[in-house]
Amino acid sequence: MTDTIENRLRLLEDEAEIHRLAARFSDAANERDNEAFLSLWANAGAVWEIGEPLPARAEGREAIAALFEALNKIQRYFMQMTHSGVVTLAGDRATARFVMREHGLGDGAFYDNLAVYNDVLVRETGGWRFLERHYSYRFLNQEPFKDEAFPSGPST
Repeated sequence: MTDTIENRLRLLEDEAEIHRLAARFSDAANERDNEAFLSLWANAGAVWEIGEPLPARAEGREAIAALFEALNKIQRYFMQMTHSGVVTLAGDRATARFVMREHGLGDGAFYDNLAVYNDVLVRETGGWRFLERHYSYRFLNQEPFKDEAFPSGPST
């Protein structure tokens, strides 16, 4: 057997850490936590891209922080849910694909979607971080909904 138990355990730990990173991304987005959100990104070369039909792109941690803050300003309510994910490890780099669901309301705009994040990740001193996140819409409904929405943000 070429794989040691230590190597197999390390692979499991790495995959679990990447799944937790994706979950922390949604948690930071849902709680509008700028500091937690920024901590998820690689120190150099990070890219966050949201595809058509509502495109946005930010390169570098400062631009990513600015985009995150701008998106939060236009939303009264927003929830993002990370669903299943597939991770492929290659040493200190990895790729992942996560299925996403988002629902939101902002200044007369309605937002309900299904999408996929295609990610490139790197292992840094503090653990795994997103180097690239590319969001691809698979379904988008912007028709008004009649349900009641409550503001997002930190609970007191």
